[in-house]
Amino acid sequence: MSDGFPVTVVAAYDTDWHLFLTCPERGDLGYCTGVGPDEPFDPQAATRTLKEAGWKLAPDGWRETSLDEEYPFVAQVAREG
Repeated sequence: MSDGFPVTVVAAYDTDWHLFLTCPERGDLGYCTGVGPDEPFDPQAATRTLKEAGWKLAPDGWRETSLDEEYPFVAQVAREG
């Protein structure tokens, strides 16, 4: 976990790229990045989607996970404001 960024967000592909996180106040949330079909993960689009929903990305940004993990990309976020 990045300091000050307590929520983990994951990215998964299913006809297009989606982001999933568990908000402490609102529970499980999901967002569609609008990237797809058959396009590679776009970290800028994912970050923009989160920002529009009121989340800020940790400075270390997105990281690719190992092949044996369920989600191929992960990051830490916090609510803006």
